[in-house]
Amino acid sequence: MMTTTAENIVFTGLSGCFARAVTPREIWKAILRKRSFFAPLPETADGHTAEELFPGCPPPEVCASLDDSFSCRADHIPLPPDLGIGDNTDFWFAAQLLHDALCDAGLPPGTNQTDRIALYVGYDAGLNPALVNWLWHANAVGQILGTLQRFFPEASYEQMDALRTEITNTLPLLKRRQLAMARGDGVVRALAQTISACDTASLCTAGETSVYAGLEAASNALRQHQCDVAVVLTLQPPIPQTQMAGEAALLPFSRGASLAPFTENSTGTLPGEGGAAFVLRRLSDAQKSGAPIYAKLHGSSQLSGIAPDSPAALEETLRRALHRALRRIPNGFRDIDYWEMNASGIPQEDAAEEALLKRLTMNRGAHIPLLALGSAKTSFGHTMTASGALGLLKGILAVSHRVLPPSVTPIDESFRLKEPEQAYYWVQEARPWIASSTRPRRLAVSTISHTGNSGAAILEEVAE
Repeated sequence: MMTTTAENIVFTGLSGCFARAVTPREIWKAILRKRSFFAPLPETADGHTAEELFPGCPPPEVCASLDDSFSCRADHIPLPPDLGIGDNTDFWFAAQLLHDALCDAGLPPGTNQTDRIALYVGYDAGLNPALVNWLWHANAVGQILGTLQRFFPEASYEQMDALRTEITNTLPLLKRRQLAMARGDGVVRALAQTISACDTASLCTAGETSVYAGLEAASNALRQHQCDVAVVLTLQPPIPQTQMAGEAALLPFSRGASLAPFTENSTGTLPGEGGAAFVLRRLSDAQKSGAPIYAKLHGSSQLSGIAPDSPAALEETLRRALHRALRRIPNGFRDIDYWEMNASGIPQEDAAEEALLKRLTMNRGAHIPLLALGSAKTSFGHTMTASGALGLLKGILAVSHRVLPPSVTPIDESFRLKEPEQAYYWVQEARPWIASSTRPRRLAVSTISHTGNSGAAILEEVAE
């Protein structure tokens, strides 16, 4: 059995698209300029509000939506000529992210690629058009006819059969391609086929912490030489109104127009949409190939299945995830300069992070620089399945540019992370990331899920 070595793993390719910022460069500029992308939610197609569908669970009033950014460029990704309403367009959005990340790493798909590539995709199929169309053809038509039969028992079999044919003819055609990509495993299989040398393809269904599960699997596969290149991709496609109403029954949503974590106004989160892809290689291979190197991955951890009974339970889960990700750092959390926090605005999650923050910085020492804090959610919202990927992308860009990035949250009287004489501070404006004389720049990225999952990753700069 091959053992895992301590060989360094680095990020050599990036792509991302969140709420009309369609490249990592645009995402970074939006963060530095403290832009937020929340806009009012449209009404449902039939004019009913989501709250009417699920009484007592009000949905948010704003969302950081992808809108027209949810697309792909036909000159890069071949689109089928019969692309229709019932197709799962999530695949083509993911394919564009995958293509852009590999191109950024100098490994464009379709070339004579000899490297063995592993693909790890975080994706929850949800109510995508292909699945909805499948359910309509397979189930909903029969339910409608059954209901009508109860109201009109005198209707003949011939009348009901004619009605079935008429309803079915109004639906989009159900193609074999749609059935194949209605579920997450089908999307992953189709994505793998777009890479000429894909060696392994896996679906990481860990919700908001999917990217950490993918990073852990990717780094292990690289260190064990099971592959030469690993791609971790997560996405949160546009959320239909019906699904948004259902999410409101699971997540507390804020009634405001901006995200305000760690304040008295933190009553819930605000949703967002998007996705990102990351190409990882062994440091020695990246240096030989001359690929760009953005950051080093020190460690990643994802914990699942722990019930979020209280902030204390969430705090302990997050502490364990950070501890596992920090296992290769000499002085643990004291060697971290910046923490990209979850900061969802959900009171229970914020309380867990705040308590852990004070616990981790209690013995930081006056000789250690203050810990900088921030969160990309204040610009792009809680991007659900892509939540961890958004924070990871921001962290990689920060350590690559040697800049401590700001967050949109205003520091007012109710903001709790501004206590005097504390070992941490919330970054309000972009500032140069001054390196320590004794160690390289390092940061932590972490995410908490309402399901009780936690994930964390530790990133480090790579010397010029």
